[in-house]
Amino acid sequence: MLVLIWFSVCIIFAFVQFILGDSGHSLELFALLTAILLFAINKLKNKVKINK
Repeated sequence: MLVLIWFSVCIIFAFVQFILGDSGHSLELFALLTAILLFAINKLKNKVKINK
């Protein structure tokens, strides 16, 4: 699960850097998209029961 989160955050970071570059709003957009992603992963993780 941690690898999925790390990989997703890296993709979001690359996307924001490519689109906005060194803009002042790139950090805010990165934080917002990361928060949305972590919320979605948490909801999906709770919806899909993983048997251990």
